[in-house]
Amino acid sequence: MRVSTTRTWTTRSSSRMRSPRCARSNACSRACRWARNTSRADARDPMTHLRPVTGAAIVGRGMLAHAMAPVVQARHGCIAFASGVSNSTETDPAAFAREEALLREHLQDPRTLLYFSSCGVADEHEARRPYIRHKLAMEALVRAHGGRIVRLPQVVGRTDNPHTLTNYLRDRIVRGEHFDLWANAERNLVDVDDVVRIVAALLDKWPEDRRTVTIASPASTPMPKIVAVFEQVLGRKANYTSLDLGRPMPVDTALARSIAARIGIGFDARYLERVIGKYYG
Repeated sequence: MRVSTTRTWTTRSSSRMRSPRCARSNACSRACRWARNTSRADARDPMTHLRPVTGAAIVGRGMLAHAMAPVVQARHGCIAFASGVSNSTETDPAAFAREEALLREHLQDPRTLLYFSSCGVADEHEARRPYIRHKLAMEALVRAHGGRIVRLPQVVGRTDNPHTLTNYLRDRIVRGEHFDLWANAERNLVDVDDVVRIVAALLDKWPEDRRTVTIASPASTPMPKIVAVFEQVLGRKANYTSLDLGRPMPVDTALARSIAARIGIGFDARYLERVIGKYYG
C-alpha cells in the first residue's frame, strides 16, 4: 500500500479494485492510482449510482446519500446531489458525461441544489487530472445555477463497499496482506454522522458570503498514524513496507470547526480513534 496526499494507498496484494487505468498496472500502482483524492464520502460504482433513490430530495444511493436523506427531505427547498463519478482515477469521458447529464437534469429543479464534491479539487498538484478537471467543471455548473457545494475528505461510516480507504485498510490488516505505506502522506477522516450534523446546521443558516464550503475534521492525519490506530482497534499488526513518499494534505477546516463547536461535535485529539473505533471496533 502506498500513501500520499493525493495517492492515499497502494498494495502489492491482489486487490478487488478495478478501473480502466488500474487494469494496466501492477498491484502496487493499481491501488495507489485508484486512491488519489478519494475524498468523497464513499467510493461508489458510477454505473450503479447515477440515479435518485430516495425521492426527488436526494440523488444517489451510497452511504452519504442515505445518511443525508432525513436532513434534506425535511427541508423542502433543497435537493442534494450525492452521486456521480467517485473513482478519482476515472478517465472515461462517458462516465463524466453521465454525471454531467444527471446533474444538469436536476439543476432544472427549482429547489436549491447541494452538490457534494471533493477536497481534492483544491490541490493544485492534481489540477491536470481528468477527474479533478471534471469535478471543477461540475462545481462551476452548480454555481452558475445558484447551487451550493460541499467539499468532503474521506468520510467514514458503515458501508460494505470494499474500495473505501478505511475498508481497504481494515481488510488488508485482518487478512495479513502486505501493502506499501507512503510515510509522508496524510488523509483527513470525518465521521459521516458529523458531516450530516454540520450540513444540517449549514442548511439552517448558510454563510451569505460563500457558495462553496469544506467539511472536514480539524487536521489531516499522517497515514502511519491511521494505520497504527487500525492496528490498535483491530488488535492486529499491519504487514507493510514504509516508503519515503507522499506529502501533507492541507484542508481549510475553519468553518467546520466553528460549526462543530457550536453544535457539540468533539473535534479533539481523540477524534480519529473514536471514529475508527465506532465503525471498526
